[in-house]
Amino acid sequence: MTATIHEDEKRERRTRGLELAEASPPGAGGATDHLGEKAAAASRVSFTFPEWEKSLEATRHFFAASLNDTLKLVASSLHDQAAFLKALADSKTPSELLKCHLDFAEQSWSKSFSEGSKILDRLKHVHRLAVS
Repeated sequence: MTATIHEDEKRERRTRGLELAEASPPGAGGATDHLGEKAAAASRVSFTFPEWEKSLEATRHFFAASLNDTLKLVASSLHDQAAFLKALADSKTPSELLKCHLDFAEQSWSKSFSEGSKILDRLKHVHRLAVS
């Protein structure tokens, strides 16, 4: 029942708006000019505060940069793993195998530590800016 009442009210508003638009010619300062002004003003109104927009933009850029750094680290690690497997396949003696394992472990640890610390430093820097 209430749905039909709301629909009837909507139809009445539409017909009144059309009648007002027909009653005054465009440019005569009638209802159509006010409707156009209201529509233009509504299109300029932002539904968020400028501070929020800046904060959201900064957060989006931060996550994009962090994701980019992380993906670079992952790609580099995969490349290192492929090189490690190739070196293992080319090894002839047990000492060469052991050397490959030790080199790979050292390289992986140092790269993970250095790149991971860069990502964490970025997090700390952004957190300091957000707190200030």
